[in-house]
Amino acid sequence: MRLLLIPAFLITAVSLLGSCSKSTDAVHHINCDGLVTDTAGTNDNGRIFMPNAFTPNNDGLNDFCRPITQNIDSIGFILYDENDAVVFSTNTVGQGWGTTYTTPTAKKYYYRIQARTLAGKHIGLCGEVFGLTCFPINPPKSFYYFEDMLTPGGFTGATAESMPVCP
Repeated sequence: MRLLLIPAFLITAVSLLGSCSKSTDAVHHINCDGLVTDTAGTNDNGRIFMPNAFTPNNDGLNDFCRPITQNIDSIGFILYDENDAVVFSTNTVGQGWGTTYTTPTAKKYYYRIQARTLAGKHIGLCGEVFGLTCFPINPPKSFYYFEDMLTPGGFTGATAESMPVCP
């Protein structure tokens, strides 16, 4: 098996995705081994786009943590908190987690996505996503990409998200 590092926001399934974990500490390790990617060389146009941030502040913009898909037939999406507890799980394409909290914070979550394209091929993706009610000083605002930034070229648009800097 060849390990291929793929940007978290886009997977076009070129090779078998190896492991993806949030930590080398066994207690805080989410194992993404076993994610199946079998679209190499097929010109399959199934895609998963995953923002690395969402803003659960009920302003109507980027409020949900969800994968955005193209030509996907089925999906398994699991979201974990920093303690490896499942906070959300769905098998419904387009569905995401819509929590709310208002304290000035940036919370880190981890996701695992396994999907089947309309052509019957499998793609998998795992990584981290941040729930933000304010922008941390580090990393800078430019580090985050939101659902409203998605264009045909990836997360290259500008966000309309307006939040204060975290205290």
